[in-house]
Amino acid sequence: MRVALVTSRAARELVESYVRATASLRAFEVTVVDIPVHSISMLPAETIAKVIGGSRDVVERLSRSDLILVPGSVRGDVSVISKVVGRPVYKASKALALLPQILRHVASGGSLDTVEPAENVVALEPPRVEYVEAFKVNGVSIPLRGPPLVISAEIVYWVSGDSFRRTLSRYVSEGAQVIVVGSSFESSPESLADKVSAVVELGYPALAEAPSLDHARKALDSGASGLIVSSESVDSILGLLPSDGVLVVGDRSVERLSESVKKAREVGVWKIIVDPVVGVPLVDFSQTVERYRSASKLGLPMIFSSANVTEEVEADSHSLHALLSALAVELGASLYHVVEDSYKTLHSVSEAREALRLAVEAYTRRESMKGYYSRLLIVKQANRPEGATLGPGERVGYVEPRWDRRGYVRVEVDHVRGVIVVAYIGYDGSRVVVEGTHGPSVARTLIRKVGLDAEHAAYLGYEVAKAEIALKLGKTYIQDEDLLVTPWG
Repeated sequence: MRVALVTSRAARELVESYVRATASLRAFEVTVVDIPVHSISMLPAETIAKVIGGSRDVVERLSRSDLILVPGSVRGDVSVISKVVGRPVYKASKALALLPQILRHVASGGSLDTVEPAENVVALEPPRVEYVEAFKVNGVSIPLRGPPLVISAEIVYWVSGDSFRRTLSRYVSEGAQVIVVGSSFESSPESLADKVSAVVELGYPALAEAPSLDHARKALDSGASGLIVSSESVDSILGLLPSDGVLVVGDRSVERLSESVKKAREVGVWKIIVDPVVGVPLVDFSQTVERYRSASKLGLPMIFSSANVTEEVEADSHSLHALLSALAVELGASLYHVVEDSYKTLHSVSEAREALRLAVEAYTRRESMKGYYSRLLIVKQANRPEGATLGPGERVGYVEPRWDRRGYVRVEVDHVRGVIVVAYIGYDGSRVVVEGTHGPSVARTLIRKVGLDAEHAAYLGYEVAKAEIALKLGKTYIQDEDLLVTPWG
């Protein structure tokens, strides 16, 4: 069966590379035909028909096919295209990776539709993520090339004691699969050993940063699965690594990475992960792609660390992880590394897990993330909100409050204990204090205990709502001040 896939000029290379790489498509004679538009996905069928009709060459190429498919996201009835080329035209799926299933469906006598995308008329299975395993780290499979990507999370060296254990527990619950124990010349080898032991006791793979030979030795003696070093330190630690130990070596020079890999292999170390280094924005971030593409030729798993971006860019970390995870997946990284080095990157492990879920699913289906359900849309949303159905009503401006002559309300957020605290402080010195995590319940309790009047109760409800949002977002709450400030506000 001769099949023509209609796509845009910009997407031709992507579609052709997918067709060449997909063995299950070799049973069909598939031709990719591009038309001179920037993006075909959201165009109306009538527009596509006009563009095709304006090119004799495109019409001739399409007319040689038994079946013509356009993306499932094209708007309208694609039968108008059939009238131009004289061959049957149907909608494929929105995801390119579902094409093999669609063609098998047609070859077995199944039908497609000219209005609905294929996934609405054919029972299609989600494409599977298939990968070659490079090796395991304490039971965790490391892909030679992602996706999927393993999440490694580093606990920075100054976190210790109970705080270290709490952070470790949170990292694991939020999706970390490999724990990196941070270290520094400022921290002792004994401290590193204790932290590695804590990770190993929980049964999780532990990789340790090794700034010195003593740090490396203590970490390995405590059960670390491997060491993270710069290329300059490889010579000194290779004699310590056991044959099944993991070496993570980083350098901005792929040539030096290659030399380090050669030295490691000469002494029998084969579990090697290279870190070509994600650049710092406005310093060398643009060189990241070149380094990773060059390093991929070494034929080893690559780690992609987000820290140089999330820590150096003054923007919400969840948005940065969304972009970085897409880049990591596209570059074929095997591990996505997270470091919560400052408060503004708190919960980056969880954000990275969600970002990778979106990126891997979209990449596997060979489509963009647009339209996917995402927990990373925290402040904004995909669709414009609708107008109110109750109005129009009486338009009011600022209304002066009626002051409570008995006392006043104070609202605070205790981020240490994770509660909203509200108090009614009487001018006679009396105090009623309640706290909790459910804003409405906290407000109701205080209102009922004190007997607040309607205006004061409305004010309390407004402030408690702000406090609850601040508690969830981990933001500082200040009574009577705006919680969210936007560039356009």
